[in-house]
Amino acid sequence: MKSTSFTNAGRPSRRLASFALAGMLAILFAALYLRADEPFARSRDYDLQHSRIALRFDLDQKKVIGDVTHTLTILGDSASKIVFDSAGLTIQNVTVNKSAAKFETKDDKLIIPLTTTARAGEKFDVNIRYEAKPTKGLYFILPDKDYPDRPKQVWTQGESEDTRYYLPTYDYPNDRLTTETILTVPASWITVANGKLIGVSDAANGMKTWTWKEAVPSSTYLITVVAGEFQEVKDSWRGIPVTYYAPKGRGDRLSVSYSRTPQMIELFSKKLGVDYPWEKYAQSMVDDFVAGGMENSSATTNTSQSLQHPKLAPEFLTGQDDLISHELGHQWFGDLVTCKDWGDIWLNEGFATFMETVWTESHFGKDQADYDRWQSAHRWMEEANLYSKPIVRHDFNDSGEFDDNAYNKGGWVLYMLRHQLGEDAFYRGLKHYLEVNRGKNVVTADLAKAMEESTHTNVDQFFSQWLYGAGAPKFDLSYKYDDAKHEVALTVKQTQKVEGRVGLFRIPTEVEVTTASGPKLFPITISNEKDTAIFTFPSDSSPLMVLFDKGGHVLKSTEFHKEKREWIYQLRNATELADRADAVTALGKLKGDDEVVAALSNALLNDKAWGIRANSADALGQLGGAAASKQLLDALNTAKEPWVRNRIVSALANLKDDPATVAKLTSIAGDDNSYRARAAALQALGRLKATGALATLEAAVAADSPDGFLRNAALRSMGPLGDDKAVPLLLQWSAPGKPIDSRNAAISSLARLQKDNKEITNQIAAYLSEPHFPIRMASIFALGARGDASAVPALEALLKSDDLSIEMVPMIKRQIASLKNPAGDKRRQRGEASGEDEDAESSPAPAANDQGTVAKRLDRLEHLLQEMADRLKTIETRLPPAKQ
Repeated sequence: MKSTSFTNAGRPSRRLASFALAGMLAILFAALYLRADEPFARSRDYDLQHSRIALRFDLDQKKVIGDVTHTLTILGDSASKIVFDSAGLTIQNVTVNKSAAKFETKDDKLIIPLTTTARAGEKFDVNIRYEAKPTKGLYFILPDKDYPDRPKQVWTQGESEDTRYYLPTYDYPNDRLTTETILTVPASWITVANGKLIGVSDAANGMKTWTWKEAVPSSTYLITVVAGEFQEVKDSWRGIPVTYYAPKGRGDRLSVSYSRTPQMIELFSKKLGVDYPWEKYAQSMVDDFVAGGMENSSATTNTSQSLQHPKLAPEFLTGQDDLISHELGHQWFGDLVTCKDWGDIWLNEGFATFMETVWTESHFGKDQADYDRWQSAHRWMEEANLYSKPIVRHDFNDSGEFDDNAYNKGGWVLYMLRHQLGEDAFYRGLKHYLEVNRGKNVVTADLAKAMEESTHTNVDQFFSQWLYGAGAPKFDLSYKYDDAKHEVALTVKQTQKVEGRVGLFRIPTEVEVTTASGPKLFPITISNEKDTAIFTFPSDSSPLMVLFDKGGHVLKSTEFHKEKREWIYQLRNATELADRADAVTALGKLKGDDEVVAALSNALLNDKAWGIRANSADALGQLGGAAASKQLLDALNTAKEPWVRNRIVSALANLKDDPATVAKLTSIAGDDNSYRARAAALQALGRLKATGALATLEAAVAADSPDGFLRNAALRSMGPLGDDKAVPLLLQWSAPGKPIDSRNAAISSLARLQKDNKEITNQIAAYLSEPHFPIRMASIFALGARGDASAVPALEALLKSDDLSIEMVPMIKRQIASLKNPAGDKRRQRGEASGEDEDAESSPAPAANDQGTVAKRLDRLEHLLQEMADRLKTIETRLPPAKQ
């Protein structure tokens, strides 16, 4: 499953440009605290083999009426009862082998006593008739007084343990079953469920009944139902149906966003040596989805925000491909082969994240994949709250299993394993892993076993440090050249604190030494026995460039002590993107140096990789000064790609007190070929607090643009601008009935204005009761950011609700804590500023009485949003499924 996350810039995953600030933040916080899922696999009393699921829906009451027949076989002797997970369901009738049966419900369980003790191998058909008004698991998205034209939709989201809220069943991954799903809905509706469509027949009262059958077993959290007013586009792969669904009125967006799906299926089938394993592949895009995407077997559900407007789609280099490839990758890793328990969830999510890389390498090229990987490594290394935790663990009740260790680090681990084993051996191992575990539940040891059996390489040490151990190496690097010996001595020191599950790492890697006569590559292995080692390499003259881990194939951080001239040479001459990106980062710290500005300007104009050009723009913006400003402004005359132009404009937001910059931004905001550049200019004007900017922003709010793209950017910019005159307009656009994305943007800006105005706080608090997930999240964050303790009762009342998503719970708790203890929050902020605490994206909202820190942190988040827009990822980018 994938949620929007910030993992690969230029292409932030899980990453929708139209997401408002709070929507993005919801995903960034998503993995911090989840409901306490069962960490270890259950001991099973029976094998659930097949479920016949018949559902009808009462839209007026938001009720599901169900009739399910489970076919199961007893596994142990002396079974006296059959127990299903059942949360909030009203059970009306139960039969066992067609005979009426007694039953009771307690502790979210349906308990059915057997009339006689059953033995292993005995088979039972258990029929259950029930109804429910689900608070989780199944969602009704319907028109209301504020949104009367919204297409009617009903959809499910089972991961991790929410299927029980609409279906009494065995709700844990370590069992697999086939399904028949029978859906009776209004005749004009379309439905999607697991497996093959068997038929559609007329039913009474203007209804139709759709029958779907899934013959390949999968776990119950992968059961799916989507029904409603949708439009369909049909495609195929090797004769297998490939279909896409959009809410009515948005069908024209399907092909522009999803048409590369068959190419992805072909690539993955060939790479893995195992063909796509299901009867069809459907992708349904639904409104108000509580995640970025969910990989239900044969029938993925994605957020409708992945449906890009046709006028905006060309401005996003990789479109929705991260989301699409991630969920498709799950059809093998997660669906065909499924983790046994949530402690091994990385076997689902890490693989799906890795498959994003496989697609990117193939379709968008090596530089794009390298850029994504470089950025994801840097971001993961900044996540202090994850560093001390291993990927494989079962003590996640407080911190959650669906975190960026499972996704981002898990994908990195697979990339490193591929790099160490070699392409052919690695994919031979994956083919073996899939074949021997097809239709089974697995743990990490099963992957290690399959790799060793197929490659004859012992991977125990690799798995021990990267999967069962925590952290990643942090290197301090320096070198000296001995002219007499014609030798380079490289000192490598691991500086990470060795404690808990974090140890020293054994790392095979490569060092490249370049002299006037050319480059030479030397393989080395860093030992985990001591923290410091010195490696010597022959060199015919003083090096022009020394690269450690050439190409950036190891998840790590480095502090390489080099002179300015070496970094400039590296930026101009290193062949691999990661090494040039490292040079940009280093040079971006050297302020007041014209030579540095010239080198970064040259890269901005001429580097072959757009990511390096974009990073160079960022670095110039950080350096500031007249020279950097001139180079950025000049670059706008030649930069054509929207994904580069956007970053140059964003970089200009760092250049304060420069009338030429403000004039250029105002011009771009009003007229530019790129919507993304215009949106970035609007947000830059706000961050610069430019004189007269409010008028420009108000004009953008009033103007038309695809999906209100410019309007939302302008609304979002009013908060950083800090002009209280914007409050009436923001209140107007935060109101029910306005587009959800615009409301999010307005609410996020209201978080920063007139903080002593109780009416604004009360208005935002009123939005907490709305059913719209993004609005709730925006309001939770805004209340915390305002620093008004009068919001605490409203947040505490919300915390007691029974329909909260897992994103909401941690956010509510953290905002309450920050509002109750602003002094403690200031201490946290000081820690962040010194790099001593967890990253800003996972820290509480700032205290109201520290206006400078508030503005700084929120500016950082606004800038983060702009970067995240570069890839439109939904993520999920990669994080957990929300539960409402």
